[in-house]
Amino acid sequence: MTLRVSTNNFVNSSLLLNGLPSLSNLRLLDVSNCNISAPILGTLHNLSLIVHIDLSYNGMVEELPKSLSNLCNLVTFNLQSNFFVGNASELLERFCECESPKIKFLSLTDNKLVGQLPEKLGRLKNLVSLDLAYNKLTGNIPDSVGCLSLLITLQMNVNQLTGSIPDTIGGLSSLNYLDMSYNKLNGSFPESIGRLGELEFLTVHHNSLTGIVTENYFSNLTSLTTLWIGDNKLVLNFKVKNWIPPFQLKVLRIGSCNLGPHFPLWIQSQTSLTELDLANTNISDTIPNWIWTTFSSVTFLNISHNNIQGKLGNVSFLAPGALLDLSFNHFHGVLPGHFNRPQLDFLDLSSNSLSGSLEQFLCSGIQESQPLRVLDLGNNNMSGVISDCWMNWDFLVILNLEKNQFSGIIPSSIGNISSLLSLDMRHNKLSGNLPMSLLNSKSLTIIELAENELVGGIPTSIGRGHTSLKLLNLRSNKLEGKIPYEICNLSSIQIMDLAHNDLSGNLPTCFKNLTVISGRETSGPTFLVGGKLGNVSFLAPGALLYDTLFQNQVLGSASLVTKGRVATYDNILYLVTTLDFSNNKFSGSVPDELVSLLGLRYLNLSKNNLKGQIPNSFNNTGKFESIDLSVNHLKGKFPSSLSALTSLSFLDVSYNNLVGRIPKGPQLQTFNASSFIGNELCGDPLPECLQNTDDPSGTNDENDESIGIDWILVICTLIGLVIGFWMVIAPLIASKRWRDVYYRFLEGIWIRLQNFTLIIFPCPTQLTHYTHNLDENLLCIELSTRLQLKEEL
Repeated sequence: MTLRVSTNNFVNSSLLLNGLPSLSNLRLLDVSNCNISAPILGTLHNLSLIVHIDLSYNGMVEELPKSLSNLCNLVTFNLQSNFFVGNASELLERFCECESPKIKFLSLTDNKLVGQLPEKLGRLKNLVSLDLAYNKLTGNIPDSVGCLSLLITLQMNVNQLTGSIPDTIGGLSSLNYLDMSYNKLNGSFPESIGRLGELEFLTVHHNSLTGIVTENYFSNLTSLTTLWIGDNKLVLNFKVKNWIPPFQLKVLRIGSCNLGPHFPLWIQSQTSLTELDLANTNISDTIPNWIWTTFSSVTFLNISHNNIQGKLGNVSFLAPGALLDLSFNHFHGVLPGHFNRPQLDFLDLSSNSLSGSLEQFLCSGIQESQPLRVLDLGNNNMSGVISDCWMNWDFLVILNLEKNQFSGIIPSSIGNISSLLSLDMRHNKLSGNLPMSLLNSKSLTIIELAENELVGGIPTSIGRGHTSLKLLNLRSNKLEGKIPYEICNLSSIQIMDLAHNDLSGNLPTCFKNLTVISGRETSGPTFLVGGKLGNVSFLAPGALLYDTLFQNQVLGSASLVTKGRVATYDNILYLVTTLDFSNNKFSGSVPDELVSLLGLRYLNLSKNNLKGQIPNSFNNTGKFESIDLSVNHLKGKFPSSLSALTSLSFLDVSYNNLVGRIPKGPQLQTFNASSFIGNELCGDPLPECLQNTDDPSGTNDENDESIGIDWILVICTLIGLVIGFWMVIAPLIASKRWRDVYYRFLEGIWIRLQNFTLIIFPCPTQLTHYTHNLDENLLCIELSTRLQLKEEL
């Protein structure tokens, strides 16, 4: 009995699935690609006659049952691309325990299985295809795998296998396809692989294999068409200078192996190559002419990250839609206009010494839309005005022109490229105002315009309509004016750097509108697939446009000032959230909501004219890692809520007007004293406070007033003095009688004071004893006589 209903949806009915166990004579079951989510594998234990089970490409969520041990008649067992969990070791061991295992085709790929490969794996002698890729298998590859002499396909890629590739693998005389890439394999590359005369596809890239590989390893691989052993620690040392391989490769990827210092001449014999990867192979040589003339239809050429010199040649050998990466070398001269003719999909010439303008490449001979999606010319010596010829480059996704000497205004047509997601023009000499077409682009995710000479203000129409902008870097320009409230229309923003400009006014109070920074949303990693950027939690390496190096280098890297230093973020850029408004002329107070943003990691407001107190509304559930408020005019006591931040690893409040004790906290006492200097603070890590220091407990009341001049008291005192003065003086001026009484009163006091003085210091009675002070004595007698007469009167 046969049940073959693949690529249908009606079989998801419970009635049909529940009836499967009753089909005891069933020999073939194919329900692949039927969108089945219900678990059915456990219901098949009674089907002892079944020989073919195909449940692939469904959405089954089920643990591998232990009741499959009696399925010894199985020839085909395919569980590919589901969500099966459990221990694959137990399932494989049950097959191995069959008296005469008949299994030929076994596929468990693309599930969530764990476990190790059993030592008895070699008992499955009838295996023709074994596919265990894209799981979480661990442990070593058993030596018994070499007993599978009928095996044609062996796929164990994208697991966590360790140990070395067993030398017994040379016994797989029928093997045609071998993939052990993306594991943790180490040890040497086995020379026994050279005995696999039927092998066409060999890929063990992205492991930690070591050792020296010579031409002897490949002497018998006459059928080989794909050799991908890159991203290991192998040294390719071919001793025969003019060695000609016995194979004719279509794919050669040996990037990150040690080949240098010269270009390997044997590659010139591989005229059928469509993919060539020699990146990061320690080549230090002049580009040979044959690299431009030997091949005819190359779709992938990567010789980046070497020390290759020379000028760019003719690239007519590249097929339409090809990928070309010559970055991080020493190519010089101008960018030829004919580089726009192969209709490339990806072009990276960054980090070379190219000069001249872009006009020939951008504008020359272009009559129709170009399919180029990634253009990276960053870190060269190119100059001149950026031509306004972008209307035919409407498939661009990534455009990087950073660290050149381009001048003039930014063409507004760049912002009209509807597919453009990342624009990097930092560190040039661009001038003029910010183009509104960029700031209101619905597609752009990254805008890097830092370190230019842009002028004017941030327009109030910024973010009009829905934007996808996540990174806006306008650092180190000549922008002025206020930050408009409308900047918070950029609700998806994660990184906003406006530092080192001439911006002024108060800081906006609308930052809670920023969904990621406020903590209302989270952001995932970004990958380029099929020309679109998307957030995904996991993506198979085969689905990527390029490779891990490309992901970090092109798709999302940024140089940001965090924790007081410049740092480059690439593969974790999606985790970064920062607001940097430092080195401007902002005034007013620090908004309360700015320090209560739950998703913000880095905040820099240093070197402004901010006043008032630091808000005491830091949330201990926030993600703050770095806070810089230094060189402002902030006053008052240190906020106690800031001391409760557990994730804080950098803090600088130096050179303000803060007073009082630094509160105790899980992080504050770990910072250097330089983080607090230039204030009137005390306590660890600064010197201890005096006994009469306010708030000895180390806590602060958020309503405490700062220490300073009480102007209300001063004004009231002055008013009281003025009123009291005129209450006395005004009557004396208005009345002569009052003046006479007042003067007689003062004169009486004066006479009594003089009498008091004579009583304490009487005049001498024996004048002969004071002949040396005769004048003073006579004056004293005269004064005494006059006072006596006045009293008598």
